[in-house]
Amino acid sequence: MKKWFTLGILGFLAACDAPQAPVVTGPDGQARIQISISGLTCYETRCLDINPSARSVRSVGNRTTRIPGDIDVSDGTLTPAEFRRLGEIATLAGGMGSRGDR
Repeated sequence: MKKWFTLGILGFLAACDAPQAPVVTGPDGQARIQISISGLTCYETRCLDINPSARSVRSVGNRTTRIPGDIDVSDGTLTPAEFRRLGEIATLAGGMGSRGDR
């Protein structure tokens, strides 16, 4: 238990120091977050490992899961609302021990 608490604190501190992803204006005039191709994409207080070519997302410490079909990441950007939704999906994927605990 202590190990997970320590990892959580370290993950939080790492997220605080991570550079924020650039926000650009899309063709529809809406703000869009650029996905980092070389590591974590960080926005506000959350960092996600997003792989547009594999259509997968992972939160630090959790399993990799698929990006839903209604979220388009093919152009390398996503809206802040889509980023928050991916964060929820990545968190629900669970950590290393969650499947065996059921």
